[in-house]
Amino acid sequence: MVTIAEPKFSVQRDKELEKAGGFWCHACLVSHPAIEQSPDPRYCQGCYEFLLKEAEMLSPGKYPKWIPKPQRTQENQCPIAKYGSGVLAATKAIPAKTLPRVGGRPVLDLPFELIKELQDQGHGATEIRRQLKDKDIEVSMRTLYRVLSGQQVME
Repeated sequence: MVTIAEPKFSVQRDKELEKAGGFWCHACLVSHPAIEQSPDPRYCQGCYEFLLKEAEMLSPGKYPKWIPKPQRTQENQCPIAKYGSGVLAATKAIPAKTLPRVGGRPVLDLPFELIKELQDQGHGATEIRRQLKDKDIEVSMRTLYRVLSGQQVME
């Protein structure tokens, strides 16, 4: 008697796992329960460990995009981080209003309610900055990213 093994790849199973809070592993190309997720949200724990061992064998100075990178927790994750590190270059902007402060960055008098509202509407940092500039409020992209990611507390 021949028994047929259940297929490893199943679109239906993958969709059900993702609806139940699971995730898609970019290495083994199947969905897994959330408990199997590694510190790098792209990979399951098994693939993460395997890829770390593979990365150790690379020549110095080689850093392909598949190398596992532990990410910050979801609460601290910057929603704009997916655009890459080149976006965070500071731009020269003169803030409209600054409050006095001893040492460190000046505290800006920003319309946090408007920024939060625009972010909730799905506007990106560039569009938010453009709309603030139309209201004569100059803010650098770096400061805006800090506000959007929660590093600078919205009052």
